[in-house]
Amino acid sequence: MTLMPGSLMALPGTLLSPTIFDPVLLGNGWRWQPLDWLVGPGNGDLEIAAGEIVARWPARELGHRVLGHRVLDRRVLVGHSAGGVVALQVAAQLGCELDGLILIDTGASAAHHGDPDLPQRLLAQWGEAFIETFLLRCIGEEPLTRHGDELRRYALSAGPQRAYRAMTSLRRLDLTGRLGDIRCPTLVVHGERDPARSLQHARALTSGIAGARLEILDAGHTPMLERPEALATCLDDFLATLD
Repeated sequence: MTLMPGSLMALPGTLLSPTIFDPVLLGNGWRWQPLDWLVGPGNGDLEIAAGEIVARWPARELGHRVLGHRVLDRRVLVGHSAGGVVALQVAAQLGCELDGLILIDTGASAAHHGDPDLPQRLLAQWGEAFIETFLLRCIGEEPLTRHGDELRRYALSAGPQRAYRAMTSLRRLDLTGRLGDIRCPTLVVHGERDPARSLQHARALTSGIAGARLEILDAGHTPMLERPEALATCLDDFLATLD
């Protein structure tokens, strides 16, 4: 069996376009495969989204042959923010069937989340002004200048109902007791200036997932847009350990 660089199947945070991963340039043949879970069959519910991904996860036997050798195209799951909560559920169900897990600015529960009233404000204030404030908090002023047009379009097209389901399902979930079910190599990345998730969330993940490694970046909630080069270095180092 020959192990080949493969896909990083990436789940963004709520209301963030899957294109947020594009600025992070991967090395050694790895490639991004974003998953737009928010507009999937679950209509934003994090548990339903996780179940759909597990049901469609490619089986290992779907590798191909090159010059007579069996080649396995590896798949690593990446979850950011609410997408990380989806990724945690998928990883707990897949166990050793998953080649790796990368969690970015997320947590096993919404305890001590930086904005507990966000779902209610979303429904009451939905519109361009709300989206602008939301994105500014998520990604910061400079990345919003560079990427704002695409992000605004995506968020507005997703609509308030899906986002509300995502935010409320996130707040009712506590996956702390399932972290021990995660059996694959895991990297936890956290921006030390994150206004939504604290370093406490990241440390709880690394202590609950066997062998998990923690990397702290000088970034806010969305290092893919704020510090793409630094994040790429972290990911390349971690992916090299999967060889």
